[in-house]
Amino acid sequence: MIEYPNYIKATFYLFFFIMIFYVLNSAQTFLVPVSLGVLLTFLLMPVSRWLKAHKVPEILAIIMSIILMVLVLGGFLFFLSNQMMSFTDELPQLNDKLGAKFGQIQQIIAEKFNVSEQRQIELMRAQVLNTMKSSGAVLGNIFSATGTFLAAAVLIPIYIFFFTYYRHKFIDFVKHMSSPEKHDMVLHMLRRTSQVSQKYLVGLLIDITILSVLNSIGFLILGINHAILLGVIAGVLNIIPYIGVMIGSIFPFVMALLTKDSIWVAFGALGVCGFVQFLDNNFITPKVVGSAVSINPLATMLALLIGGSVWGVAGMMLFIPFLGMLKVILDNVEHLRPYGFLIGEETKFNPKKKSIFSKKEKAIKLN
Repeated sequence: MIEYPNYIKATFYLFFFIMIFYVLNSAQTFLVPVSLGVLLTFLLMPVSRWLKAHKVPEILAIIMSIILMVLVLGGFLFFLSNQMMSFTDELPQLNDKLGAKFGQIQQIIAEKFNVSEQRQIELMRAQVLNTMKSSGAVLGNIFSATGTFLAAAVLIPIYIFFFTYYRHKFIDFVKHMSSPEKHDMVLHMLRRTSQVSQKYLVGLLIDITILSVLNSIGFLILGINHAILLGVIAGVLNIIPYIGVMIGSIFPFVMALLTKDSIWVAFGALGVCGFVQFLDNNFITPKVVGSAVSINPLATMLALLIGGSVWGVAGMMLFIPFLGMLKVILDNVEHLRPYGFLIGEETKFNPKKKSIFSKKEKAIKLN
């Protein structure tokens, strides 16, 4: 076998990673729905298996699990739409209060920085005009991207159906790609990968529910308008690690600032978000999600940044569970274990470790 110099290997790896990012970015419209379909397939597979175990035909079991998902998602969207309709009824009043607050800010700027209110209005008008000139193309791109994604999202239930129905074919394909003596290891690796995604998604849903309830209770105690809607938004945004809580805290802060006479209520809303996040980081997430995605904070942050640069918000949500699934593969391929150690939470590397699976897990077969 020819041994290439290190600089040639480094060039090859660099070119390989550049091609991966190019393909991921170019095929975003196709790959994001497919990736969601894969994760949701892992999430719904226990449901279809349970139905199949209770004498429901396989095809009908898969369809029923997908219908259940659609009903749950539809119920959540219906709840949000009702809350949003109540919020839109109050928009004219909020607009008036925003104008009053803006007038106060103008007066403070005029007194502190010696910039007249007329000059401030002229500067803002010029900025608005410049924004409007470029907003047409931006809005066109947003609507085009949104429409394309929604059209692709309709295919997600179809992806789920076929991924579930042909799961044995995918398993056989992976087995045929490996030598017979490695079949057991491959099967357990596939099972562990499925378990990682299932545990992460279920834990994430439970975590969002708990955070939404806690945020809503805190906002209700403070007397903030639309407390439940703002609590749910803050809870849902928590799926974006690190920055989600900061974005989610802005909405209750602004609402309290516009509707309450005391500024301390607004800071109280920030305090609620901070306290709930403290509980989440130290108690809720470790208990609910646990070590499903056992990657260290540095690897999580890099996955967050890379996912955001490649797929936007969808990438920030999807790349973390995919990195956890990748770690399972790295831990089970001998020459790739150092990379699994690098992105994992382990404090000491053991190169002689045979497998990450217990003897009990090795007795379990994929269905």
